[in-house]
Amino acid sequence: MKQALSELSIYSIAHPDKLAKAKSTSVATRFSEKKVWRTGHALWKKTRTEGTVMPVLWGDATDCSRLVYWGILTKIELDDETTRYWVRQVRKIKGEHSPQELLLRTGKTIAPNFIKPYAICRTPPFLA
Repeated sequence: MKQALSELSIYSIAHPDKLAKAKSTSVATRFSEKKVWRTGHALWKKTRTEGTVMPVLWGDATDCSRLVYWGILTKIELDDETTRYWVRQVRKIKGEHSPQELLLRTGKTIAPNFIKPYAICRTPPFLA
């Protein structure tokens, strides 16, 4: 049974080689970030109680002007300085989309040249 996507998603960046490798596997792939995703973790836990799944969308770390892949967040572990997270069903984003198409949780768009390690966004309709 296909689960509904949550209203919110996480945007991050990753190297396209790592994303292509994650796409080619049937198990969840581990990623890490040097930023603690406290809000992301709390929102992900909330989706689990709501029966939805939280998407992660990635921009290309070598060219942050485009969104390239997305997948389903399955686990987050936090410590004092880092976040480890696992994503399954990594797939290419259909069509050409830029991070500036994403709406932050506040309703504002992501700024050009956005370089923060992650952002909480409204799940874009092009994932459906």
